[in-house]
Amino acid sequence: MKKAFNGCQEDRTAPPPLTGEEVYNRVCHVGVTFGKTLKNSSVKNIWKKRSIFFELSYWSKLAVRHSIDVMHVEKNVCDSIIGTLLNIKGKTKDGINAHKDLVEMGIRLELQPQPHGKRTYLPPACHTLSKSEKISFCKFLRGVKVPQGYSSNIKSLVSMDDLKLMGLKSHDCHVLMQDLLPVVIRGILPKNVRQVITHLCLFFNAICRKVIDPTRLDELENEAIINLCQLEMYFPPSFFDIMVYLIVHLVREIRLCDPVFLRWMYPIERCMKILKGYVKNPYRPEASIVERYIAEEAIEFCTNYMSEVEAIGVPKSRYEGRHEGKGTQGVMVVRKDQQQILQSHLYILNNTDYVFPFLEEHKMLLKSMNPRANEKWLLNEHNKTFLKWFKEKIGEKDCDVEELKWLARGPNFDVITWSAYDINKLSFHTDTEDQKSIMQNSGVTLEAESMHFASSKDNNPVMATISYFGVIEEIWEVDYVKFRVPVFKCKWVDSNTRVNVDDLGLH
Repeated sequence: MKKAFNGCQEDRTAPPPLTGEEVYNRVCHVGVTFGKTLKNSSVKNIWKKRSIFFELSYWSKLAVRHSIDVMHVEKNVCDSIIGTLLNIKGKTKDGINAHKDLVEMGIRLELQPQPHGKRTYLPPACHTLSKSEKISFCKFLRGVKVPQGYSSNIKSLVSMDDLKLMGLKSHDCHVLMQDLLPVVIRGILPKNVRQVITHLCLFFNAICRKVIDPTRLDELENEAIINLCQLEMYFPPSFFDIMVYLIVHLVREIRLCDPVFLRWMYPIERCMKILKGYVKNPYRPEASIVERYIAEEAIEFCTNYMSEVEAIGVPKSRYEGRHEGKGTQGVMVVRKDQQQILQSHLYILNNTDYVFPFLEEHKMLLKSMNPRANEKWLLNEHNKTFLKWFKEKIGEKDCDVEELKWLARGPNFDVITWSAYDINKLSFHTDTEDQKSIMQNSGVTLEAESMHFASSKDNNPVMATISYFGVIEEIWEVDYVKFRVPVFKCKWVDSNTRVNVDDLGLH
């Protein structure tokens, strides 16, 4: 290690990546060998092997001769971070050999091993967690709840006895790096170390999006380099294996090969899981897979000539046929207060496309009748009088839209309530139902455009879009005789006092 790095800061510009032809010119005289290179080779070069693929005429012309799988890079980086922070045996990159490397390289001498009799004391580094911090780390993940279908049960991966995570799959690491890790390390690491890890998580989040702004690619590439340099300041040299350094090439491959989600291994891994399930004879696994696969393919081919037959082997989604909403648990008919029903009715009208022209007409009518009134008074008067005006307006004319007639008549005061509801291919639970579940489906967020007033005397309000966060307290189906409309009664967080955003943009 000391021969490769002398401890001095590198201030030269990074060399440009070699083209395929430049690589081929360097390896063209190197023999193709499999296994270990022959010791008596007379070729003195940094290249020890030449890939057999260079025998292909087009291979040296390719801009990308290999596509780095981001799924495995993300998993390996996550395993290294988690293993090092929690000091998991066999997975940590910080140990006595790593401290000896620092001594040999002449850097971070305050971390050199200190012999104490038959034992050796390793001074804690900036990334070392105390036992209480490890407990806090694991306790958070032990209690985390995620929406149904978002990930596996994170709780089952945490061992509070050993203070470690075990059995992490690729998608578990994906969820940790994308969302959970920046929240977990809040308050348990020094600010500089915490920010470096958070920036790395935000980098993976940015490159894994389905839509990437091409003008941001240079910025992301610079971020990747800076992140690695900052990681080298705090983590031991043994942390930086080939998987960590592959981060440098990820943005370049996005520029050449399009977004990551089109190329990573998740679809292939899911397909392999299905194929492994075909194995019934452990002595002949390949034959079992081929036999089962051919049988399914033949049956699916035959189903193309039969009407109203579902495909074999394709799981049916639980949300199929539930786009308009369907209650799933805890049905009950409750008679609600008239004022609550009218408030829900007004909310439904304000979010129905057929009613938008009538909303604007009523607001213009109020403004023409009260030209000197301010916006706040007009808004309050609109909310008070619109229901009665709308009912009279629809009753005066022949309306072709059947839905408008029933909306104008108003809903029944008997409301069907649910504790769980499926709509728009999502599952929602009330907060009470979530308390009994290992999942969390009661959280909601939305961006709403509304009129904001600085004070009660503000006559010049502004239209603004703001994010709201809350939990579902009740789920209603408001009955209009001919149809029902689902309404979620939520408890919203006060966005002015309780929602904090840190310097990295995390809520």
